[in-house]
Amino acid sequence: MKKIKIILILSMLVCSISFITGCNIIKSNEDANQNVSKYSVADTLVKQFEKEIKTEKDMEKVAKKLAKNEVIKTKIEVSPLQKEEYLSGFKKEIKGYRKVVTMRPIISSIPFVAYLFETDDVDSLVSTLKENADLRWNICTEADEMKISKESNYVFFIMSPKTFDEE
Repeated sequence: MKKIKIILILSMLVCSISFITGCNIIKSNEDANQNVSKYSVADTLVKQFEKEIKTEKDMEKVAKKLAKNEVIKTKIEVSPLQKEEYLSGFKKEIKGYRKVVTMRPIISSIPFVAYLFETDDVDSLVSTLKENADLRWNICTEADEMKISKESNYVFFIMSPKTFDEE
């Protein structure tokens, strides 16, 4: 009888410890997920742009690094565009830049587009982009937010969903 009581007590102790440890692991995972989702896609990519452009001046290389960020849950095409080429996402033609690289999803129904510009007049370009951005440029969908960052003579412009996670 003593052996059964001891086994029963030990079993309850092991179960209690397992339960407490399991709850802490779940809580830690929830905290980690909250930290990841604290920033939107645009916020995350803007922060990365600001870091990357300080050490790498090749806009295409910077864009490729941004396109590989884990917050983007789809395949992104990165390509330099010609100065006269159409830039989607705006109410009118955008001018006032020397070079531009675009980041677009392969699947066109995703409301995501980003551009890295090189320009001589950063403030003027930023103003033009803000005034002419159209969050609803994509026929079937609409971007949740638009962000612009400037660093030296570079401008990063992005329109995107807040997250790529399915709701």
